[in-house]
Amino acid sequence: MSATAVTGLTVPLDLRLRIADLYGAYADALDDGDYEAWPEFFLGDCLYKVIPRENFERNLPIAPIYCESRGMLQDRVVALRQTAVFAPRLVRHLVGVPRIRALDAAGIRVTASFVLFESMVDQPSQVFLCGKYHDLVVEDGDALRFAEKLCVYDSTIIPTSLVYPV
Repeated sequence: MSATAVTGLTVPLDLRLRIADLYGAYADALDDGDYEAWPEFFLGDCLYKVIPRENFERNLPIAPIYCESRGMLQDRVVALRQTAVFAPRLVRHLVGVPRIRALDAAGIRVTASFVLFESMVDQPSQVFLCGKYHDLVVEDGDALRFAEKLCVYDSTIIPTSLVYPV
């Protein structure tokens, strides 16, 4: 069975469900603090950026977080666990319905809005970061993985505590 989006793109329903599951599992892993599992959502040769919308729209490469491989993502996890000094906090992801934009030779182009909420023990919860994922998802054996994940945040100012994966 296939479903046709308003844009006219026909995508098999099972692929839509697999992509929705990928995004749900990604958010769950991060929300549960399972950062060691985070790099496994990506190909070995991948691109992960957390970048302001202004730079993204102007095709400027400057991003506060820029990783070009799963190994670099794993290094971020080690830094987060062992070397970073910051006040403990809980971050929750709210991810919109993934929207399949294109199916091409490179893979599946997907966007989804995101909001991250931050909770600290002695403060009320607050919006930490919001924006849109611009992703390239590919089949890797029997799993879907991110070849590219661009986390484009809306504000030009980011919180100083951007230590967790988006």
